[in-house]
Amino acid sequence: MIEADIGSRTELLLRFFVVGFTALFLIIATEQRAIALWLIIFLLTNGYYSWRLSKVATPVSAQTYLGLQALFMLSVALYTSCAVYIFLVGTPSFVTTALAALTAQALFNISRHRQSDVLAIFDTAVVALAGLFFGLSSLWKVDGNLSEQMIIVIATLGVCSYYVIAQIRKIQIHNALQTSRQEAVQTQKMRAVGQLTAGVAHEFNNLLTVIRGNIELAQLSEGTSESQARLNDAIKAADRADALTSQLLSLSRKARLEAASINLDQFWRDFATIVPRITSAQIRVHLEPQSEPETLYCDVNQLEVALINLIINARDAMDERGEVWVGCRQATPADLSHLGLDKDGAFGIITVRDNGPGIPKHLLPKVVEPFFTTKDVGQGTGLGLPMVKGFCEQSGGGFAIVSDPSGTLVLLGLPVLSS
Repeated sequence: MIEADIGSRTELLLRFFVVGFTALFLIIATEQRAIALWLIIFLLTNGYYSWRLSKVATPVSAQTYLGLQALFMLSVALYTSCAVYIFLVGTPSFVTTALAALTAQALFNISRHRQSDVLAIFDTAVVALAGLFFGLSSLWKVDGNLSEQMIIVIATLGVCSYYVIAQIRKIQIHNALQTSRQEAVQTQKMRAVGQLTAGVAHEFNNLLTVIRGNIELAQLSEGTSESQARLNDAIKAADRADALTSQLLSLSRKARLEAASINLDQFWRDFATIVPRITSAQIRVHLEPQSEPETLYCDVNQLEVALINLIINARDAMDERGEVWVGCRQATPADLSHLGLDKDGAFGIITVRDNGPGIPKHLLPKVVEPFFTTKDVGQGTGLGLPMVKGFCEQSGGGFAIVSDPSGTLVLLGLPVLSS
């Protein structure tokens, strides 16, 4: 709104000067006090609206935004009402002035990009209706002359229709540009994060190799049971650090995946033994795989880690009390479309669904961003979901999250080995 209605200070002052000068000329020419009253109300309304916009500090509350929208609509209605009023005077000079004022308003609307579709539609509707009113008024003045009536009808409908179409097209282009700009920014951010994390992960992994090697050498030497216990703790810490580097590489799509054909029947039996170790007694995990597909083609260790991450996320979101359903099925055409996968490809869909509170709509696009977390400090790195997404995409599959207040559903699309 600030960009559309204020612009530069010079432009704003010029607009006020042109409107004020034209109104003063009309007052002198017609000696009508109504125009003087209109000028006072218009300048006060627009002046207050512009002042409010210049003082706005982000973020703007819903109440403030609605107030600004109301002021904008009032100022548009006031401007158009004057054009209609002087058009009704009927003399050629006043009709020309009214048409010029309405044309200027239409050009101003087309030249501006409003963030709110509501305001853009209001702009369009007011000008189009005023144009139709001008046409109908002219139509009545040539009553009985069919040829002139037809010319007026065609001209009025043509101009108003073209204006509405131009405005709709402008809104569509503006929205498409906004979406493209956001996607480009997100892509650049993910590329930068990926390059950074990949570099850090590789260097950190090299350091870990040296650290772990020295710890293992220390374990070979004789020592007290206490020192051996501490060395074992150090090995475990190194293993956790190694898992973290794997997550970093996964989200940057540069992990070394050892893809192989996975027998899902055996995989689910093995995974069922892991589930009790990552959930509490109040969390019930239901494994509900279907008979198809029988196999998947991906890295079995990364798949296991991905599912563990998703179950832990569900556990934390439900505050240690709830149910989680883990399933696997053959991908349907709707699944392939939703995940952006090749409709001719063979994919299996692993689903992880919980009955927790769901993810707020405004946070849904952010949860797959690296290092974004809603957990308290020290309770989450923000790498779980980005790692799962990176694993799916690097495996040649897709990833999606659907959430509402009744729970969250995560879909992992993974390839099936073609026979």
